[in-house]
Amino acid sequence: MFGTLKHPAIATLTVLTLTGLALPAQAQSDLPQPGELALRTARAYREQARYPESSRVLRAGEADPVRTQRTPTKQSRRGPEGAGPELSVWASQVSVEVGKPIDLYAELLSLGEPSLPLEVNGEIAGPAGEIVAQVAYRDDGRTPDRRAGDGIWSARLTLPAGLEPDGAAPYMVRTTARLLDGDLRQAAGGFLYSNPSARLTGRYRDTVKDGNLILSAEVDVREAGRFHLSGTLYSLQGEPIGTAQAAAQLEPGRRWIRLSFYGLMFHDRKVAGPYRLGSLALATAGRMPMALNDLVENAYVTKGYKLGAMTAAPFADPKLLEAAARLDLDGLRAQADPTARE
Repeated sequence: MFGTLKHPAIATLTVLTLTGLALPAQAQSDLPQPGELALRTARAYREQARYPESSRVLRAGEADPVRTQRTPTKQSRRGPEGAGPELSVWASQVSVEVGKPIDLYAELLSLGEPSLPLEVNGEIAGPAGEIVAQVAYRDDGRTPDRRAGDGIWSARLTLPAGLEPDGAAPYMVRTTARLLDGDLRQAAGGFLYSNPSARLTGRYRDTVKDGNLILSAEVDVREAGRFHLSGTLYSLQGEPIGTAQAAAQLEPGRRWIRLSFYGLMFHDRKVAGPYRLGSLALATAGRMPMALNDLVENAYVTKGYKLGAMTAAPFADPKLLEAAARLDLDGLRAQADPTARE
C-alpha cells in the first residue's frame, strides 16, 4: 500500500483515507485520473521515439540548447538579513580558452534600480583557493564596459601565464562593492579555464545521406582523446530548427567530426535549405571537468536542399516504443480498475 507514497498526489489521497479525513474538493480535482500518468508518459515516449538520441527537432519558440548551455547565469547576494542593495555578478562566458581574455560584470540594484557604489573590485581564486589575479570594475564606457553610467560595471581579465590546466580548472571570482555609506556587498561567480586538446579549423562540408543532413566539421587535434561536438541548425530567417551531437575518439592531426541532423526535423518545421549552423560547441571529454572550446556562432551555411531529399519517416526508437506500449497497458488497466495502483 505505502508504495503509492512515492507519488505526491496519490500520497495525499492515501493519508487522508487512512486517517478518515475527507479529501477537499480542490484537491480531488487536482489529482490525476486513474491511468493518466502512465498514458501521459507513454505519449511523451512516443514523441521522443520519433528522433534518434543524437538529434531532435526544436519546436517554434524553443531555445537553442547548445547556446543555452554556454550562457552564463547571474549570481546574486543581498546584505545582512536580506538588506539591499543586491549585488549580482556574472562572466561573459561559462568557459574561456587558455590565453584568451574573459569579461566580468557586476551590477548593484536597489528595488530594481541601479545603485551607485564607491568602487567595485574582484579577486580571482584558483582551484586550491589561491588568489591569482585582481581586477577593478569600471562603468565609464571604455572597453570592455559597453555604456557609461548604465549601472553595469565591467572588467577584463586575462589569467597570467603558467596557469594552463591539464584539461580544465574552475576559477572563482569574488566581487566586493563598497557602498556610499561604507557598507560592503559581496557576491561570487566563476568560470572554467579550459585547455582543450583540439580546435575547430573553420572548415565545414555538408551532404545528405539516407535522408539526413550530414554536416562535418574539421578539427585540429593536438593530443589524442575523445571529443564531443554539438550544434544547432537554423533557418536563414533565424529560427532554430534542430540540434545534433556526436562523439569521436581522434588521433593527432586534422580530423573530421560528423553531425547528423535527422531529416524528419525539416518536415516537422517545414523548412527547406540552405541552413545556417547557428551555434557549434566542441569539448574535450575523458576527464572532468571537460575542457570547453569557445562557442562558435554562425559558423557555416549549407547548400540548398529540397524537403524531398530528407526522410519524413519517424526514427521509431524500439526501446522507447516498447516502454510506451507497456505504459499504455498499465494506464488502460488502471482506467478499467480505478482501485488499481499506477
